[in-house]
Amino acid sequence: MAKPASVCVGITGAAGYLGSALDSALRANGIDVVQYRRTIPSSIDEPNVRFFELGRRPEPGTFEGVTCLVHAAWDLRETNQRRNWECNVEGSKRLLEAALGDGVQRFIFVSSMSAYFGTRQHYGIAKLAVERAVLEAHHVVVRPGLVYGGSPGGMALTLSKLARLPVIPVFPNARLFTAHVDDVVAALKTLALLPEVPSSVLGLAHETSTPFPTLMRALATEVGSTSPTLPVPWHPLLLALRAAEKIGVPLPVRSDSLLGLVRGPQDLPGRALTAELGLEFRPFPQGLAGSFDAV
Repeated sequence: MAKPASVCVGITGAAGYLGSALDSALRANGIDVVQYRRTIPSSIDEPNVRFFELGRRPEPGTFEGVTCLVHAAWDLRETNQRRNWECNVEGSKRLLEAALGDGVQRFIFVSSMSAYFGTRQHYGIAKLAVERAVLEAHHVVVRPGLVYGGSPGGMALTLSKLARLPVIPVFPNARLFTAHVDDVVAALKTLALLPEVPSSVLGLAHETSTPFPTLMRALATEVGSTSPTLPVPWHPLLLALRAAEKIGVPLPVRSDSLLGLVRGPQDLPGRALTAELGLEFRPFPQGLAGSFDAV
């Protein structure tokens, strides 16, 4: 796709798994990019790296010159629900207001497949609240599936660690929509550069969900694990995780994340529009090979 005139894409969470991949892809295509980071190393002295933290109100002019802002930042450090809501939900709403006030023409919110009506996951509920504000402002929401490939991060990295356990827990009835990181990045790049994109919710994932046991066996093979899988009832595990969290026990997976794994959406939103825009997503596990070589 040719570079449109006077395009500058801003990325919050630019140091993260998805944000950094998008940044690299845009720069490789000659697109001007502004990285927004909550920590900026003193060694970086670039006009296109700017400070932004969800818990703080953006200064006027923070998004000056940016034509499209991809909001991929989300603070996962806070476990208190009230403070989490203030930081991530209210912080994202302030970001949206500030960005539009500074002249940003398109706002793309990177939500989650956990953000569906009826979700019981706190993370999904918070993402839904931001989605509503973005759609009311007539901008774009994307819900990536489980993102894998490239330099692993997020839930895919967490699951790869579980795949190394002596016995791998699986949830027989769970299914996850998946998306290779390169396909998600290509979709975001298209959405950022197209002259017009309808205000909508788009699922960025392959249209067929993957059974959780199949996914874990593929991850085990990729990390060189021959451990057997063990079907686990998730309700007792959820209660055990919540009890452990109350007394401050460090855990590889949060109880809220477990809900996202076992109670995912049944449908992929916006399939007709993603097809119309030419957004394509390979089926899992295509592109998985080599993802964890350096982990």
